[in-house]
Amino acid sequence: MDRDDEQEIRRGMERVARMPDVMPDAASERVARVYQDVQDTLRVPIVNLIFRTLANHPDYLEGAWARIRPTLRSRAFEQAADELRAQALLEPVPDAGGVDREASGDLHRIRAFNDTIHYVLPKLLLTATLLHEMDFGPSPGGAAPGPAAGDASPIPSGPAEGTSKVEMVDAETDDPRLRALFQSVKERHGHPLVSSYYRGLANWPGFLAAVWSRVEPRVRSEPYDARGRALVASAQERVRTLPVHARPAEGPDEARRAEIRQVLTAFRLRFIPDMLLDACLIKAVVDGPDAARTSRFSVARAQAGP
Repeated sequence: MDRDDEQEIRRGMERVARMPDVMPDAASERVARVYQDVQDTLRVPIVNLIFRTLANHPDYLEGAWARIRPTLRSRAFEQAADELRAQALLEPVPDAGGVDREASGDLHRIRAFNDTIHYVLPKLLLTATLLHEMDFGPSPGGAAPGPAAGDASPIPSGPAEGTSKVEMVDAETDDPRLRALFQSVKERHGHPLVSSYYRGLANWPGFLAAVWSRVEPRVRSEPYDARGRALVASAQERVRTLPVHARPAEGPDEARRAEIRQVLTAFRLRFIPDMLLDACLIKAVVDGPDAARTSRFSVARAQAGP
């Protein structure tokens, strides 16, 4: 990753931190329709931060979503997400000793939420990459996505059985323990805001503290950053094999295009890869490394068999 990429990531992160987080209950009717379709298409009962940020540009979000929706509903997309997930675990896995999962809260709810995020994050990385390469040109050395071989048959629509959502803890919570944890998460990653993932895990403060103590030493290490770069490269390779039949967006104006480009860059090069790496490590702590390489919600995996 060169200096230009790092500057673009920094600008994009700063923009994301300043832009309103358009939550579903505050969304306009047109954005709410996109949000509902996002949940049905990605098969999770949540609207992730990338969409809540792009909702500040509703014309772009609505048009972009309509263009990529058929691709995201394809079996090829589900398989590509499975392949990314399989390579996202950074080993060796942290020691799970001392993580009292039962005492940290409702283990069933913790696992359901964590598994939901673990399932959707590779899809989000592919989505951000597809939008960036389709609307802002391919990265150096690669071709833009276009019509390609890939199983375009649709997968079932609607949140997968067993996926879950939880209320996000306020990033400015009055709880001093959680405020310290959130600050540690931001500083270690170099992010200007706390992700929805960690705000969700904060419903179980003891669990969050225990798993973060194991993940934190890995974050921003050379192996961690190298694995993140590999995930970015793999996502770029995979979107070029997906059944894409959409044209680049027409408009918006240059100022808005620059903002959208920087936001997508921050998500695809840093924010989403970081969260995917973290979610896989936490999944491995909870359920073991083999479980972290797959998702029980994957349609492609279910039909392929054990």
